[in-house]
Amino acid sequence: MSHNTPKQHTLWLLAAIAAPAAHFSGSGWFVTALATLAVLPLMLLPKSWEGMPKNGAVLQILWLGVAAGALLPASAAYWPSDNDLVVPLTLLTLAAFTGANSAPRVGAVLAFCMALLAIPAAVSGAAHAEPEWLRPQLTPWPLGLTLVLLLPNLPAAGESEKGKRILGAAAAVIAPALLVQAVTSNPVALAAPDPLYQTARGLGHLEPVVAAGMTLGWYALACWLFHSAVQIAKGGGMGERLPYVLVWGTATALVLFRQQPDIRFLTVLSLFWWVITPFFQKMKKVKKGA
Repeated sequence: MSHNTPKQHTLWLLAAIAAPAAHFSGSGWFVTALATLAVLPLMLLPKSWEGMPKNGAVLQILWLGVAAGALLPASAAYWPSDNDLVVPLTLLTLAAFTGANSAPRVGAVLAFCMALLAIPAAVSGAAHAEPEWLRPQLTPWPLGLTLVLLLPNLPAAGESEKGKRILGAAAAVIAPALLVQAVTSNPVALAAPDPLYQTARGLGHLEPVVAAGMTLGWYALACWLFHSAVQIAKGGGMGERLPYVLVWGTATALVLFRQQPDIRFLTVLSLFWWVITPFFQKMKKVKKGA
């Protein structure tokens, strides 16, 4: 692999988190920053995906399918139509065809494209921004964002240094929240389910630009989940086809039947599957080596 692989993974992570972070950033930058500070240190827990039992690996992979099926339907909000299944199913299909070796390079390119597309919205919004819109607001804890913040714990980030990964994830979460709060009033940001897109509609009809950037981010997220499933399968001694089938099948079923799990339930189980399980696995290896 190339010498810049850690940088590619960091950029890919930034792209994968930026879209859902912007989607959930109606909670405001202050609470978003608190959530980031609370969750990101979990990445420092010792984790190992090697030698994972097959049954545990299968459950982990199935959980990634649940996460994909729960998060990706939000991508339909940026392309309003009578059929809200087209966008998430298209992203799932494209991500499934993205090879594990090419995914980091694709994700790095997407990060630059998203940044380029965000510039017009930021410049247009700055023209009518008000300082008081950036005042800290105490809002309900953004559980959806907490779920997204756990993504850096997935093994797709295995090639990235921990420090860069934490900084990249923090930037990917807080920057969209600051952008939303800077270009729209607090009441609008807190009331709209997708404040970044709704704000873009009032900024010289920039909604196609924002929609394109957000869609790239959702695609990066889907690739991240698929690639993580492959890494978990390798750790469990399985082939690379099974994770694609499980993730794509589970996510597609949830999207088609519009079965959206409760976000609080998802967050708690994510803490268990993505953090606690690898932690105990690491402790088990330490005891065996003693």
